[in-house]
Amino acid sequence: MKVEHLMPLFLMGAVHLRHTNSLALSHFRQATVSYGQACYVEAIQHYLAGLKLGAAHHHYIYADLAKAYEMVGEWDTALACLDIALRLCPDSPTALRRKARILDEKACYDALVCLDDLQKPPPQEFLERLQLDATVPPKYAINSEFFSLTCHSAMHSQTVWNVCRLIHRTYQELGEMLGHYPLSRVPISITNTNGTQLSQRLLPNWASGCYDGSIQLVYCAVSEPVLGILYALLRHEWVHLLIHHLTNGQCPIWLDEGLAQSVARPMFQSERLNLQQAVQTKRLLPLAALSEPFSQLPAKYRKLAYIQSTAIVESLIQQFGLPKIRELLHQLGNDIPTETAIERNFGLTLKEIPFVATD
Repeated sequence: MKVEHLMPLFLMGAVHLRHTNSLALSHFRQATVSYGQACYVEAIQHYLAGLKLGAAHHHYIYADLAKAYEMVGEWDTALACLDIALRLCPDSPTALRRKARILDEKACYDALVCLDDLQKPPPQEFLERLQLDATVPPKYAINSEFFSLTCHSAMHSQTVWNVCRLIHRTYQELGEMLGHYPLSRVPISITNTNGTQLSQRLLPNWASGCYDGSIQLVYCAVSEPVLGILYALLRHEWVHLLIHHLTNGQCPIWLDEGLAQSVARPMFQSERLNLQQAVQTKRLLPLAALSEPFSQLPAKYRKLAYIQSTAIVESLIQQFGLPKIRELLHQLGNDIPTETAIERNFGLTLKEIPFVATD
C-alpha cells in the first residue's frame, strides 16, 4: 500500500473552506493530526463530525476520509467516499489514483482467503478449549499442538476460530513449501491497536508484525480484523520463523524480507510501478544497503528496499525454482558464505543478481 504523507487535500484547498463552519474546520485539522499519528479510527471520527457541520460539497474532504478508511481496511466504505469525491470532481487525479490503488489492494487481500470457507461455525470442542480472560478488553487464549494463540483485543469466537484455521493452513502450506516445520510450539499474539502505533513495514500501517522467537501481529480496525490482511501478515512472519530456523539466523536481510513478502501476498500494481520507476531512473539500491536491517535505512528508502528485495526473490524463483531457494537456505544454515551459496545455486555473482544496483 502506498502511504501518502503529503499535505492533506483539504488543507491544499483551504481557501475554498473559508466559509465553512469553524468547528468543522477544527475537526478536519484534528483529523489530519490523528492521521499523521496513525490514529486512523480517531481521524475517521473527526472527518465525519466535520462533514456533519459543513463542507459536504468539497471533494477533497471525501478523498482524505477515504484514505483513512483505507488504512483500517474498510475498502468498500473508502471506495464509496471516493465515488462521492469523483461525483463532485470527476477529474480529480488524487481521487482517481486512490481508487485504483484501493481496488488493487482489495482484490489482492480478498483473493488470499475464501470467505465461504470461513463461514463454518467453531465446533463445540473448540469453544470449550477457548479460554476467556475476564480482563478489559477480554482476552482469548487457545493452545494447539504447534502454536499457542493469545488475542489481546476483543474478538468474536468465530474470528478466533477462523484465525486458528488460517494458522493451521500456514503451518501446512509453508512447511511444505520450505521443507521445514517448527520443532516446538510457536507463541502467537494478536492485538488491535486502533491505529495508535506506527508501522515501519511494507504491509499497511494499520497492520504490522514481528518475529523475535514468537510471532506478534498487530492491526488497526474499527472492530474485527480483516482476515486477508491478518493472513498475509501471519504468512510473512511465519516465513521469518522458518528462515531463522533453517539458516540459524545467517540469512541476508534482502533474502529474508524478500522471501517473506513474496510468500505473504502478490506485489501491488503501485509497488511494481515504483520498482519500474526506480529501474528507469537508476535509483535501485545496492546490495550492501539491502543486506542491513531496513529499519536503519533512511525512511525514504525503506519502501523501495522491501519492494526491491521482493522483486529479487520473485525473479530468482521464476528463473531457478523454489527448490533452489530451499537449498540456498540450507547452505546458509551450514555456514556457507552468502556469495558462495549464491554462485553454487544460481551460477551468479552477487553483482549479477537481478534488480540490484550495479554501481
